[in-house]
Amino acid sequence: MKKSRDEILVDVVMLLRRLADDWEYSDEITEDTYLLADMGLASLDVVIVANAMQEHYGQIFPFPEFYAEIGQREPPDVSVGEWVDFIYENLNAASA
Repeated sequence: MKKSRDEILVDVVMLLRRLADDWEYSDEITEDTYLLADMGLASLDVVIVANAMQEHYGQIFPFPEFYAEIGQREPPDVSVGEWVDFIYENLNAASA
């Protein structure tokens, strides 16, 4: 399933908005929004987002490697834009 990066951004933001109601987050979600620092998500919430993405696209993504890379950062956080880039790269690699 090939999708443009913009289409994936729309998908990710829609999913995060839908889930944000449960997390009581009401600010705008952009590519520069960080999942932990800005949205206040916990690591379990990030796993829920990852599972929802896999379900949405019907594909398993290498999230353990992605999380390991994020864990090496200070602070260990990821922006919506980085999340979109990860999905885009892996979704299109699987489609090739």
